Amino acid sequence: MNEKDAATAIAGSDAALLELEHVGKLYGGKGVVTRALDDVSLRVRRGEFVAIMGPSGSGKSTLLNCVATIDSATSGRISLSGKDITRLRRSELSKFRRDELGFIFQDSNLLDTLTGFENIALALTLKGERPSIIESAVTELARTLGIEEVLQKYPQQMSGGQRQRVAAARAIVGKPQLILADEPTGALDSKSSAVLLDVLENMNANMGATILMVTHDAFAASYSTRTVFLRDGRLFNEVSRGNDPRSEYYQKIMDVMAFLGGEIDAR
Repeated sequence: MNEKDAATAIAGSDAALLELEHVGKLYGGKGVVTRALDDVSLRVRRGEFVAIMGPSGSGKSTLLNCVATIDSATSGRISLSGKDITRLRRSELSKFRRDELGFIFQDSNLLDTLTGFENIALALTLKGERPSIIESAVTELARTLGIEEVLQKYPQQMSGGQRQRVAAARAIVGKPQLILADEPTGALDSKSSAVLLDVLENMNANMGATILMVTHDAFAASYSTRTVFLRDGRLFNEVSRGNDPRSEYYQKIMDVMAFLGGEIDAR
């Protein structure tokens, strides 16, 4: 590799996968307007695991919904790999969500009539992948995430933690550019939360997943590589883990949340 190619590779590794530029979101009308997002600018690099925290009503879920194209920004620009997703036509949105995004919700949102294997495979089935490729991809991913024992079970036969790990597998099996996680540990006990967070950390560190996670749980945020804080719809602060041990990073997160005065889940 020559010097020019090396410089290009380095620059590319630091390029923003997701970029929000002066994003605003207003709700209401007739003189009663709520500004849910106010001039938010944020860059997420490929391979980052970014947590979003803030008090209730700070705009966390609104930001995630705008990135997911579930909601529309009132102003500003949101781009993924340089493509302005705020300008996608209605006919393009389903394909964009299917091909470019993976979703993990507080409620796993698995289909009750499908087994764990079928729930994970669904993302690939919708893309028209061959059965042999689907079988290999799902089996390998299940082994990596430690859910082989539930592949033939239905969601009602799984624990909450198992359902969330199946949901995580479903989110990543199609190799989306970005995984969006909305309070993924909110309905789990402490032990199941820790297992799921280990899965997310593994997906990020060893499988190259880029993750944007909304959470009110400082313990969950401590598994990320960077935490950004919202207050009143605006970016307030951010902290990065760097080479800090998780305990020190967790304390930094707690310090900011204490200053914000938001609800905190501490462990």
